[in-house]
Amino acid sequence: MALDLQHPKIQPPHVQVEEALADLIKQLRPGDQLPPEPTLARQLGVSRATLREVLRTFAERGTLVRRHGVGTFVASRIPVLETGLEVLESLGGMADRLGLASEVAFLEVEERLATPTEAEGLGFARDAAVDVLIINRVISVEGEPVADLRDIVPRTYLSQDDLSHDFRGSVLEVFLRQGAPLLSTSRTQILATEATAKFAQRLDVPRGTALLKLVSQLYSCDERIVDYSVAYFVPGHFKFQVLRKVVG
Repeated sequence: MALDLQHPKIQPPHVQVEEALADLIKQLRPGDQLPPEPTLARQLGVSRATLREVLRTFAERGTLVRRHGVGTFVASRIPVLETGLEVLESLGGMADRLGLASEVAFLEVEERLATPTEAEGLGFARDAAVDVLIINRVISVEGEPVADLRDIVPRTYLSQDDLSHDFRGSVLEVFLRQGAPLLSTSRTQILATEATAKFAQRLDVPRGTALLKLVSQLYSCDERIVDYSVAYFVPGHFKFQVLRKVVG
């Protein structure tokens, strides 16, 4: 499989390596691991420096996922779900725009009192007794788990019965379908975290994988927090954009 890099009419080395690597990737499935760099460089007959540059390029394109100290893996072939953070949109809606099938792969609903952190996230005192509905679920796109979502909603706004009609995993869609509460804005923090054992299992990724974590508060028009949510997204499936205004 070594490349002939000496012929004067052939393409530059990095272009040949890209083509050979692309052919190799086509033979593999998402999640498959590539051979170690020394082995792959020998197979292609190129230097490790050239190979490393090509691997970096493929990782930037989203074709490969490189995990430091672990290896290089074939990325999912699901198109990137892209949205601007200035617009609140459900995962189902994002998938629909791309013509992709989405589903709730795991669903767990619980009624109980909010924990101190949850109560605070909903705008109450930490020791307040707030009856809430907890909605945990995993959303899959084209059969591949891409996000783990957890919403905490005061039961004055949502009940388990409200989720029984064609629930696609989005509390936002339920609120909009009901027409109440009237929604205003969402305040979101974007963080980076590592997959714990629980999230690694749910999202089918190795433990310690970097995840995007979004912590959000959804406000009604009367400035009440009607939903406090924590969402974990598998990198490579999402591209979030922010439109920023220049001040000066």
